[in-house]
Amino acid sequence: MRLGLMVNYSGANITLPMEMIKEADRLGYYAVWTAEAYGSDAVVPLAWIGAQTQRIKLGTAILQMPARTPANTAMTAMTLDQLSGGRMLLGLGLSGPQVVEGWHGVAYGKPLGKTREYVSIVRTIFARKMPLVHTGDHYQIPYQGADATGLGKPLKSILHGRGDLPIYLAAIGPKNVELTAEIADGWLPIIFSPAHYAESYQAQVEAGFARAGQGKSLAGFDIAPSVPVVLGDDVDACRDSVKPFLALYIGGMGARGRNFYHDLACRYGFQEAADRVQDFYLAGQKDAAAAAIPNELVDAVALCGPKSHIAEKLEAWRASPITTLNMTTFDPAAVRVMAELVLEADAGQPDRTISIPAPAVSPSTPTPADLFMLMAEKVAGTAGLAAKVGASFQFHLTGEQGGSWIVDMKDAGEVRAGSIDHADCTITMSDADFVALAQGKLNPMTAFSSGKFKIQGNPMVAMKLQTLF
Repeated sequence: MRLGLMVNYSGANITLPMEMIKEADRLGYYAVWTAEAYGSDAVVPLAWIGAQTQRIKLGTAILQMPARTPANTAMTAMTLDQLSGGRMLLGLGLSGPQVVEGWHGVAYGKPLGKTREYVSIVRTIFARKMPLVHTGDHYQIPYQGADATGLGKPLKSILHGRGDLPIYLAAIGPKNVELTAEIADGWLPIIFSPAHYAESYQAQVEAGFARAGQGKSLAGFDIAPSVPVVLGDDVDACRDSVKPFLALYIGGMGARGRNFYHDLACRYGFQEAADRVQDFYLAGQKDAAAAAIPNELVDAVALCGPKSHIAEKLEAWRASPITTLNMTTFDPAAVRVMAELVLEADAGQPDRTISIPAPAVSPSTPTPADLFMLMAEKVAGTAGLAAKVGASFQFHLTGEQGGSWIVDMKDAGEVRAGSIDHADCTITMSDADFVALAQGKLNPMTAFSSGKFKIQGNPMVAMKLQTLF
């Protein structure tokens, strides 16, 4: 079992417990996760954290899908992933109708269908095998609505993301849990009880794996619940500090009849208490709502008390199928104690507690000739690609590995060394910049505006070359 650290929502002013986060990084915690509701966002704090840590994974728990197009989410995740050296974990969720419609001003709609399409689009962008085209009930890319200009075209990300960037989903309801097990790499439950996993979740998780096929199982799926951890000698006092949080979710996170967390507490066998908590909370009696939370419910979903008591309660979590315990705490001492209890001798040795791949051996840098040959193979192997580009290009490359190359996509499609007259675009640049451009290491718009290459002809026609790399 690995450890993670959850960073709470902001209040009126945002602060980050950076010393505690750095301690978690040093001790070998697997991930740190940032949240958003309707105040601070999850991305900016995560970037701030990433710049000040070394090994710890950087997760969003969660990015609200209704707040962003799938493409914007993919761009954000790929950018953070590359800047952090491959540490990004993309946690997504829908939030609830009150926030989606009351804050973001968009329809809540059908969550299962929306989530399936959203994740599919993000994965397509990450994979970067083809320009993005999606026709679904919730998303159309390129957009083809009645108010469309008709100028939209399928695009492929300029930035080269990695196809295996992990996607986590926040889910509580049975159908959402099943969908998560089917299409995601990990699951971010909240108010999770390991003792109730078998009766509340197991059937849905296994059904999702079955729908996914290809032998998907718990062995390759990260169950990563958020778990309140309160360290102290007085167990009851520690429990009491968790109760306002549970009261907020069970009593106030959703209208009566539309509160996922209330329904979850009922599934755990606490319906009478959950109803009381909701009645108090919706009546504005928040203290009474917190007092109505049973100690047994706190013990089911949180770790409270002195180190010895927490060590005893941890056995239920170890026996469950969770793989990452994401603790919620305000206490740096709790971060250290949990490292001692869970990571044991590995605490403070991140290379042993986190799977950090060895740096890949970089292949020799390809030459421009290599890249033009790859381009020729792609054109030959992709039906209709030449016709889609429909333009001819003349490259003049300077440098030791330079030369002149023709990319003629007007007829059958031809890529070869040489020169032609009257090309639609003539591009002059260095051999090194061409290689960087083809590998996605050089932004074409930035390179063009800074004079790294020159174009004779229509620069917009040159953008069609993106589909050939």
